[in-house]
Amino acid sequence: MTDVAHILKVLIVEDDDSKIDEWNDAIAAHNADAGNKGFQVEHVVSKSVPDAKRKLDFHRFDAAVVDLRLQVEEGVTENNSHGNELVRHIIATQPLGVVVHTGQQSEADRDGYGVPQVQIMDKGDGLDQVFKWLAKHMDMFLQLRMVRAAFDRETARVFFQSIWPRWKHWTNGGAENGIALADIVARHVVAHVHDALLSAGGDATHPEESYFVPPLKSRLDTGDLLDRDGKTWIVVSPRCDLANEGKVNTILLAACDDISAKWRDLTDSKKEKECANLIQHARSPKQHFLFPLRDLDSNQRGPWMIQFHDILALPAEQALKELPSLRFASLSPLFVPSLVERFGGYFSRIGTPSFSSD
Repeated sequence: MTDVAHILKVLIVEDDDSKIDEWNDAIAAHNADAGNKGFQVEHVVSKSVPDAKRKLDFHRFDAAVVDLRLQVEEGVTENNSHGNELVRHIIATQPLGVVVHTGQQSEADRDGYGVPQVQIMDKGDGLDQVFKWLAKHMDMFLQLRMVRAAFDRETARVFFQSIWPRWKHWTNGGAENGIALADIVARHVVAHVHDALLSAGGDATHPEESYFVPPLKSRLDTGDLLDRDGKTWIVVSPRCDLANEGKVNTILLAACDDISAKWRDLTDSKKEKECANLIQHARSPKQHFLFPLRDLDSNQRGPWMIQFHDILALPAEQALKELPSLRFASLSPLFVPSLVERFGGYFSRIGTPSFSSD
């Protein structure tokens, strides 16, 4: 008997009854050998885009396998590529693995999907390729399921302890004032869940949590990392200056020195004290440590030391036009205050003049 954690839940979107029979037989054969295969498949079949959307709302799937030519609605067939609409809907609303399994690969809207992770397979190559793809990504699907479980657990706690008891105060006047109550509650829940999970983890974070890759905001923001003229920079202008266009005439960037070679030497030789010293900015007020990250091509970048004494000032009009497209990551909100505090501390120091014995 296969462990329940190793059951993948898959939505099969296909309107051809003979193909559905093939799927049923293939999944039954796979599950009969689940001990060797490493996982079972539980599947739900849908024949049209509206029905598939309903099933996505009422079930939690790990992956979806979508044919492009589907029934317009239940029982109504015509030549179409409605599967593209469903794939775009999934990408916009749910974190699932997606396979386009079609006999018309040229009709797959690769550019319209907007993400490279959608796998496009030819029906003529059979169903085994889908099972191999599921096996390849099984660990990711299972980890994502654990993420959902953790989020739901903390959301339930916040809901029963905080939101429900105060619900009437949330709703009073909301509709009349045009307040998007769902957005307010969502932000409230996310903030609580984030702190709860951080506390449960002993207030320890993974380096990748330091960043959003790519940046979430379309506009320039404090903590944005970018490449310019062969050098890495970070935006250190205050957020209020960047949020209000025309407020300032100058945008400030601080240089980021790549210390990856030094970091690699220290981590490879397990010199924990030296690593800890670097993380503490090498005890220097003029610099700030940034952890390494993985970019969208899975290349490691950094770590860096931000150099507060190496500042580039650009005209705001030029910076706001030129820099957003040069960004590759941005610091997450949890880590921006530390950067701003240390940058402000460095520039607010007074110091004293040197003394001469002459």
